Amino acid sequence: MGNIKIGIIGSAGTGKSTLAESVASTFKIANLKSREITEDILTRDGYDYSSGIQIERFLANSGRQSEMLKRTLEQQSVESFVTDRTVIDLAAYAVCELSQSDPMALRKIFDTCKTESSTYTHLFLCPWKDIPIAVTKKRTLNTWYQYLIYIVEKGMLDDWGCKYVVLESENNDERLKKILEEVGEQE
Repeated sequence: MGNIKIGIIGSAGTGKSTLAESVASTFKIANLKSREITEDILTRDGYDYSSGIQIERFLANSGRQSEMLKRTLEQQSVESFVTDRTVIDLAAYAVCELSQSDPMALRKIFDTCKTESSTYTHLFLCPWKDIPIAVTKKRTLNTWYQYLIYIVEKGMLDDWGCKYVVLESENNDERLKKILEEVGEQE
């Protein structure tokens, strides 16, 4: 199959992680899980899930955002993979969280993410859903915050000239079938 780097993009609660597991299993490639990076940082820095502080706000400082980017790029340096967090996702969260507090750090993160966005061989966007988000203690439950992330991601994809496919179906099997079709056509 060669060197494939599949990025699944979307706001929290759109099914990216579950879909990435299916894709990894089907293609027999590495499944790079964003939560491994995020949970490590949250644990190390003493995040308390019962605090009521939105996870994204806790991670919203230039040091943590830069570290997530660095660790994501290291994680994605393997030959073939599927990931549930792309540099497009990282840039969107950084724009939403750092635009008022640290525009200089944001510029560096943004520029790096824009450059690195071309390393994916396939990008798939899971659209935002206006439904209650499952309580997993892994994300904010604010559906409007997630809508903002989705709009910023879509804008970046278009502005940066990224080729991507929107996965319109909410059914995981149909999404997987669409990915198989798209990857197969380009091989």
